[in-house]
Amino acid sequence: MKRFWIDLDNAPHVPFFRPIVSELKARGHSVDITIRDYGYTAGLADRAGLAYTVIGSHPGGNPARKVCSLALRAARLAFWAASRRFDAGISHGSRGLVLGSALARVPVVTMFDYEHVSSGLFRRLSKLLLLPSALDGVVVGDLVVHYAGYKEEVYLGDFEHDTDIVSQLDLPDGKVIILIRPPATTAHYHDTRSEQIFDALLDRVGASNEAFGLIVPRTVEQGREIRKNLKNLLNFHILERPLGGLNLIWQADLVVGGGGTMNREAALLGVPVYSIFTGPVGAIDQQLSNEGRLHLIRKPEDVTGIKVKKRLRDGNEHALRGLRSRSACLVSDICDFIVDMVDSGKPQTTRQARTPS
Repeated sequence: MKRFWIDLDNAPHVPFFRPIVSELKARGHSVDITIRDYGYTAGLADRAGLAYTVIGSHPGGNPARKVCSLALRAARLAFWAASRRFDAGISHGSRGLVLGSALARVPVVTMFDYEHVSSGLFRRLSKLLLLPSALDGVVVGDLVVHYAGYKEEVYLGDFEHDTDIVSQLDLPDGKVIILIRPPATTAHYHDTRSEQIFDALLDRVGASNEAFGLIVPRTVEQGREIRKNLKNLLNFHILERPLGGLNLIWQADLVVGGGGTMNREAALLGVPVYSIFTGPVGAIDQQLSNEGRLHLIRKPEDVTGIKVKKRLRDGNEHALRGLRSRSACLVSDICDFIVDMVDSGKPQTTRQARTPS
């Protein structure tokens, strides 16, 4: 039996790691989880039934505070991990875990799915970089291994849609429901042009007689700021508590997002989706765009091109059935890569991931 440590420092990491935690435990390994207190991460972990320890919080967008906060959190994580004798620390881009593991002498497995992220720390201190196959040839190196699919496919197969969420939110009948995810304004890759597009989107929805915007803020504070600037509150609902993002996507007619995860979830579930992220387009988003599953909005005037209409749902169940078989295969492959690295002490770059059916 091996002992693994997983750090969740952002809300999308909760659904991603839940099936991985279950698979590792089913194989007889133990898993300890730490969480950074940021946004709805802890609330989603509670809903997922994950036990965790909260260590550290998000410092906001100030670069100097980010550096200080990262150093402090890494030291606290290292202290927490030092006596637990972990075989590996695992994260999806948690710099705190990477630094904390280095201080505690714990081997690190790092995953990420955006090639333009600042990855120098991951490359220097990780034993294994485990990335989706869409980055094969884009991110290369001796530490890099690719699994055969998208990050979101790892957990979409577990999704069971719940129509009760509509009654919980009191969404209006007959209107086109637009699920809106604001830009990540505190991220190091944030581009202020996406905020201009976001404002243009809110103006269009606010002035519409047929659309209703369901806004999923990243933090309570972001939600409050958006509420203050809305010109027509009657055309919007701003979430104030954690709800399953996949169910929100499933019930929406279209999705407009300023990040990556929710956009890709929508694309893979067959829901029309528009990205207002204006940073460098990643290989995964470009691939989905080329396939016609994700539409890129690059300037405010492009908001007028968003097709606001009720969507047909006939093909979504078929897409979901296909995702279930892919998910099980991907989870097994990812766990195999992690355990193999621990057993051998190095990445198994010659090991071939299975291609999910």
